[in-house]
Amino acid sequence: MSKLSEVSIKYKLQADKLLLESGLINTLKKYGELNFVGAYAGSVMMHGDIDMAVVRDQPYSLEDIFIIFKEIYFERKFKSYFIDGDWNNPKKGKDFPNGHYIGMKDVVDNEKWKFDIWFLSKEEFSKRCDMLSIDKINLTEEQKELILFFKQYRKDNKLDIMGQTIYKAVIEESCKTIEEFNKYLSS
Repeated sequence: MSKLSEVSIKYKLQADKLLLESGLINTLKKYGELNFVGAYAGSVMMHGDIDMAVVRDQPYSLEDIFIIFKEIYFERKFKSYFIDGDWNNPKKGKDFPNGHYIGMKDVVDNEKWKFDIWFLSKEEFSKRCDMLSIDKINLTEEQKELILFFKQYRKDNKLDIMGQTIYKAVIEESCKTIEEFNKYLSS
């Protein structure tokens, strides 16, 4: 097992522990079907970031989000809380889903952890699943290692790229070297 795989496993185990201790899973399941997505779901974590989607038939209203936020907030399990009920980010609908967002941050053992929760209708979640869903792919060990390698490269070089870009580079473009990865990024 590589050093990067060991780091990834450590983050996944810490994430499991934080989710269990916070009670967040039980809280979120009251409001819809809980889906883990991204690096946590794909077991390719390289930092403290857990992405979730809570899904139900009808879209969530802003009032729904305030009720959910209030419950999470008063449990006081995290250091910082964020809510974006009417987010006018130009990435919404492209890189980010059309839905409502609640985020939390905490510091555990001098490590920053971020919990991103999107509240989506089934229709929007289905559209997002049509994109490359790392959690729906049976990654080979080589693909996992390459994803971890490129994530470390992103961190070392302070590149502002999403994990989704790295997943596409490895899975769809078969990038295996830094040169191939940089060529993909510049295209």
